[in-house]
Order: sequence, then structure tokens, then C-alpha cells
Amino acid sequence: MSRIIILNGVGSVGKTSLARALQAQARDVFLHVQMDAFFDMLPAKCIGREDGFTFETLPQPGPPVVAVCSGQAGQRTMRGMRHAVSGVAPFR
Repeated sequence: MSRIIILNGVGSVGKTSLARALQAQARDVFLHVQMDAFFDMLPAKCIGREDGFTFETLPQPGPPVVAVCSGQAGQRTMRGMRHAVSGVAPFR
């Protein structure tokens, strides 16, 4: 049975530091996979276009909320990321 830990949060809140600390303390092997690495595989022209990824600030009171919409290339990238992560997830 494999185990995956997902760390979610905005940039610069310590996700990488926490992932490294978990790796150092865990008895099992955990890989640190960053979603940004998969975004970086896409050409720049896929960002801000409907077939890639678009970002929309939603009108609402309080802190800004950004919706991320993905088109065909964006969805394929995220599907590939999920397959890659499950493929390399360590087994106990």
C-alpha cells in the first residue's frame, strides 16, 4: 500500500521546508514532488490561454480568491502529474 502526503498552500509558506523535515524524520522513503515542476514543463504560451491555464480573481468580499481554469493541455498535464506521482509512490 502506498502513501502520499499532499501539502497545499500559497507560495513561501514553508511547504518545501516541511516536506524536507518530513523526509528527514520519516522511517519510510518519501519523494518530494512539486507541482510547479509540472507547470514548468509547459511552454510559456500555455499560461494565460484557454487550452492551458487561465487565472481569474473572483469578485467577493475579503481576501482575493483566484480560480485556476485548465484547458486541454492543462488537464493533460495535471493528469500526467497524478499518474507520475502514483507511479513513484513508495510502497510499505
